Amino acid sequence: MLTTRHVTTGIVAFLLFVAYSAGLSAQQPPPSAGDEAQQIAILKSDAPLFEKAKACQMLAVIGTKECVPVLAGLLDDPELSHYARFGLEPIADPTVDEALRGALQKLEGGLLVGAINSIGMRRDKGAAEALKSLTSSSDQAVAAAAMAALGRLATPEAVQVLTSAVAGDLAMRPAAADACLTACDMLLAAGQKDEAIKLYDLLIEANLPPRYTIAALHGAIRARGAEGLPMLAELLGAEDPAKFAVALRMSHELRGAQVAQVLIDALKDLPTQRRALVIYVLGNLGEPAALPVVMELAKSEAADVRLPAVEVLASLGNASAVAVLLDAAVASDEALSAAALKSLADLRGEDVNAKLGEMLGGSSGAQQRVLVELAGLRGIGAAVPTLTKLADADDQAVRTAAIRALGLTIGLDQLPALVDRLVSPKSPDVAAAAKEALNTAVLRMPDRNAAAEELIQRLPSASMTAKAELLSLLGVVGGERALQGIAAAARDNNDEVQDAATRVLGEWMTADAAPVLLELAVTGPDKYKVRTLRGYIRIARQLDVPLEDRIEMCRATIEAAQRDDERRLALEVLGRYPTLAGLHLAAAHLDNAGLKEAAAEAAVAIAEKMVDAEPAAVAATMAKAALATSSQELAQKAKNLQRRAQRKAATTPQP
Repeated sequence: MLTTRHVTTGIVAFLLFVAYSAGLSAQQPPPSAGDEAQQIAILKSDAPLFEKAKACQMLAVIGTKECVPVLAGLLDDPELSHYARFGLEPIADPTVDEALRGALQKLEGGLLVGAINSIGMRRDKGAAEALKSLTSSSDQAVAAAAMAALGRLATPEAVQVLTSAVAGDLAMRPAAADACLTACDMLLAAGQKDEAIKLYDLLIEANLPPRYTIAALHGAIRARGAEGLPMLAELLGAEDPAKFAVALRMSHELRGAQVAQVLIDALKDLPTQRRALVIYVLGNLGEPAALPVVMELAKSEAADVRLPAVEVLASLGNASAVAVLLDAAVASDEALSAAALKSLADLRGEDVNAKLGEMLGGSSGAQQRVLVELAGLRGIGAAVPTLTKLADADDQAVRTAAIRALGLTIGLDQLPALVDRLVSPKSPDVAAAAKEALNTAVLRMPDRNAAAEELIQRLPSASMTAKAELLSLLGVVGGERALQGIAAAARDNNDEVQDAATRVLGEWMTADAAPVLLELAVTGPDKYKVRTLRGYIRIARQLDVPLEDRIEMCRATIEAAQRDDERRLALEVLGRYPTLAGLHLAAAHLDNAGLKEAAAEAAVAIAEKMVDAEPAAVAATMAKAALATSSQELAQKAKNLQRRAQRKAATTPQP
């Protein structure tokens, strides 16, 4: 309910304690019979405050009427009063109510407020008279707490006291209104709808701060349900924006055809801004009766109304809305045009695609371009023949849009139509559009190897420019057949083909390219050995490879490399993935003048993570690394690791 409730410190603490108690009972076994007596003894002793507070908390879980007198005796203790109430409130025995009622005569200030709150939580109707008298207390906190407790009682007598207070002292009206709203909740929970509605209506008419009126309006309509629709209709025309907002919110909440009709009936008399908001609500409700109205508004000359109507048709509309949306999609207003295109793309209904395909066949101009784009966005396979024809249209915009749409719609059988336009384009724009479309199309193919085969077959007859594009597409396709095609091209006699193929291989996104890259790095064209070896080590560094294979790839790189640059890259990878084999491999190069710094860095990186698991190997390697590196900082790290490893080895039992 949208209202401000006065929540005292005692209630907040009680809720926190309930959460604690729930966790306690879920985690611990049921207490034994003697536990209650033990907790009572703590409360009677000189135990520290903390222990007594914990005892009160425990009694909330296990307490019986036996502990009530002891807990009640703490109600006037400033430090333990809250905890005592925590212990008392869950105990299902009438002596608790008697104790709390008795405390009302003795306590003052915050302690009295706490006792009142506990009475409210227990809904002790026997305290009604005492609470009634406290509502006139000069202490406003006490009076407000008494009203809140009466609200939880929600008896006819309690409600009468509260309704009188709503019209009474101006300073106490908010507290009384809060309590009345609580009483409404209680009445509804008890099935007393008529009484709750009567109280809501009284609050609506009372002279209260606006937030209470708004909360009461929500409650009154919610409680009435369908019978509250006239009230909802009245709020739609209210000058107060907050009341209009109540109508919108309750429309969302109540929903249904009757609610939609109320909104439809109100539309014609609303100002533009409010009409737009109502249109959005109608879209959310999704009632069929709203479709003709929203379609008519989508033709409006008022942009502030037309735009929301167009947007709402995405969820509310069907094939009957296609023509209206298409008109909006070719409008000069860019925001409207974009919204209409999105709605057309999202429009549901089995016959929408058929309608769009039918209109595409006889379209022209701006509408044709929109329909072509929609055929792609919606993946209308039946439109492929028409799109194929339009891919050769004289209008460049239509031609480009059609080719792109083919990328989103064609199947494997039609893939050659796009490949043709890449390999033998009639103009540069066709080649660019075909490449973009093929990038999309090949990823949609259920059989990647078959798609790769279509591309590979066109390589021999393609121009060099087209070859490079086809090889790039094979990298997009991926898979076994594409990899075979790329590997063959990397050994082609043509240097440009080798260049294009090795570039694609160097960026391959799966580890299955590793053997091909290594083979090319060893036996392939000399010009591209560095590139292919770096592609190989990139796989070891970045892709998902078993740890043992990763280390072996580093070893193979060091052996195959013709330059120390690539060997250092391999050593860096060893440091990222610490293993004993990697430590030994790094150690083997600590005497190599060109590699000893990289080897020392890798060895230290590995040792930091393996010093406890492999102390003997770490100690031996760090002794060498400290001598090999020229970096004082790295040498000191190595020495520290050596000492740590030696200590670990000395304390580790030998097998």
